[in-house]
Amino acid sequence: MTHVEYIAALLSIIVGLGVTDLAQSFRELVRPQRTVDWHWLPLLWAATTLLIAIQLWWNSFSFLNESISVFFFPFLGQFLFLYLTCAFALPDPEWEKPRNRSAGDADDGRSPLDLEAYYFSEAHRRWYFGILIAFLVTSQIGGQTVRALQKGYEVNEQELATNGVLVVLVATLILTDRWWVHVLISVLCFLGVARSTLMSVV
Repeated sequence: MTHVEYIAALLSIIVGLGVTDLAQSFRELVRPQRTVDWHWLPLLWAATTLLIAIQLWWNSFSFLNESISVFFFPFLGQFLFLYLTCAFALPDPEWEKPRNRSAGDADDGRSPLDLEAYYFSEAHRRWYFGILIAFLVTSQIGGQTVRALQKGYEVNEQELATNGVLVVLVATLILTDRWWVHVLISVLCFLGVARSTLMSVV
């Protein structure tokens, strides 16, 4: 096997692990062991993350040639950030909503897993959207650098602007928990990613 074939296999494994983690998290939500209070926003971002994984895996093969070995570790970094994005998209079954309890409160067992509370929690917004931003930035740096190594210095300004706007929108979701802001940005991001994924694979 050549270096490129080894790299392609490794990157495919990382994407596969991320997609598997995403599917496993969803499977745990639908299992009957614990009641789930469903909410569509984290599910929409899980679908968006899945589309991003498909798009990255599909497009990465156009970058794979002998020159990629020079830029291997930064290129690998964006795939690791993708895996973490998949891992943080949906909650683990053990996740508990933080709550204020007085000394007289009775412990009536585990409360339902509240997807809305999980999605809007500060910890989830900081980790999920923060790692997504790290993925977008490393992906942009990696893509532009590999393109420069292949074709000489050439910046794709449209792609740079699109990803810049996307980073700003996602960063907004870390800073606010306003419902209407999350709805608007989440739907726009899903539609944009769905469109670009279809354009990539068709």
